[in-house]
Amino acid sequence: MTRNKVKIIDLIYIGIYILFGGLICFFYKFSIFPQKTINTLLLVLTFGGPISLFWMYYQRFREKLITLIWFGIGLIQWYILNGLKRNSDFDSAVGSYADYDKTLIGLVIILTLFRIISLVFTKQEFMVAAWFSPKDDRKLNILDTVFTFVGFLSLIGLSEI
Repeated sequence: MTRNKVKIIDLIYIGIYILFGGLICFFYKFSIFPQKTINTLLLVLTFGGPISLFWMYYQRFREKLITLIWFGIGLIQWYILNGLKRNSDFDSAVGSYADYDKTLIGLVIILTLFRIISLVFTKQEFMVAAWFSPKDDRKLNILDTVFTFVGFLSLIGLSEI
């Protein structure tokens, strides 16, 4: 693996994430879809996006530059969504559809911590324990399983912080 380089796959994932967010803004501004559809798309982006990155893209977060890029995107997303929480258009029965504003930043922090702890204690990179996740050429260890479970629960619970 080339170290500290942005690969085409990174540009594709980053581009899709930003494009999807931009489309949601466009759809909202010009009322192209009903508000309920826009709220659902926002929920998919802010919750489903980071969960998908956790399961399928976590290996690329081993690159410092990729981690910094996603952290920057997460900060921008947090700033924008934090403002949407006060907009009644995004209210839901249990809060706001913008409640997952910290999920992307949390993902970056969680993956970084898991990677460091895993390297210190097992001398191996963190690997997500899911059958559909990309794997390194090694078997899962107990720390991978615990971190996957904790990471998934943390990403779900970030809206409560």
